[in-house]
Amino acid sequence: MLIAKIYPEKECMNRQTVTELSVSLLLKYYDNDTSLFMDCLDEEVLWYGPAEGQFLQGKKALMDAWAAESNPLTFTVNDLRTTAVSAGSGMCVVVLHYSVITHYPSGNNLTIFQRLALTWCERTVQDENGKKSRVPRILLCNVTNPHPKSDEDNIYPVHFEQVYAGISVIRDKGDRLHFTGLNNTEYYLFSGSILWGDSCAKGRRSELHLSDGSVVEVTMSVRDIAGAYPSLFLRCHSSHFVNPLFVNGIRRFAVRMPGGVELPIPEKGYTAFRKEFEHFVAQKASGGQHA
Repeated sequence: MLIAKIYPEKECMNRQTVTELSVSLLLKYYDNDTSLFMDCLDEEVLWYGPAEGQFLQGKKALMDAWAAESNPLTFTVNDLRTTAVSAGSGMCVVVLHYSVITHYPSGNNLTIFQRLALTWCERTVQDENGKKSRVPRILLCNVTNPHPKSDEDNIYPVHFEQVYAGISVIRDKGDRLHFTGLNNTEYYLFSGSILWGDSCAKGRRSELHLSDGSVVEVTMSVRDIAGAYPSLFLRCHSSHFVNPLFVNGIRRFAVRMPGGVELPIPEKGYTAFRKEFEHFVAQKASGGQHA
């Protein structure tokens, strides 16, 4: 089974494991690969779809509905965030918050902000050789903010652009980065959505300023983030790093970011930072990688 590659048999179901599994199946789903999602469904699953009135009961009914439709669409998932809560060792609920851009053959692009709730439990299954194992299964799949749909669509929103005027936004994707936040929240952010980071909690954590205006707190320090992603971020100060793609200007001794925000550059580090930024710009212009 596909799930065995992600969910080792020896590992009991825990919040982190199920969260990672939820993220994997969601991203594969929006790459038009539903195999992992189908592999994780319980036989009696309840499915509330992303459009009004979409409800199916049972894995077979869901698989039959998918098989009956063709999907000419492609998608981009932005700024994925998860929150999970477990109820004992055999039950877990994962809520995924994200924006998804639907790319239509017409050239239109529509952005919808969605929340997906997955209720997981452990089931005992038996393979063709009679071997039994405990695996996670989805009991309930519920998109909690359904949108209007065309009567012609069952699963995929093929005619979606005819009934919904979404926000036409396509962000610079970059690399998808994983950060752990507070209160059992995980963030899967494109590097292109992170403008800069500030140190907080006496340097132990960071606040990430995102392109949508939001700020999220993560458990990695500014030093660790800049060190882990030297090709994406530059550390202008012991308490700040910046995404060079969003730098609006550099002066003595500050770097100007979107919204008129200025972050300090130490006097002794000004020349080195400026040279590093200029090297980044030159590498970007030549199509090379910043090192």
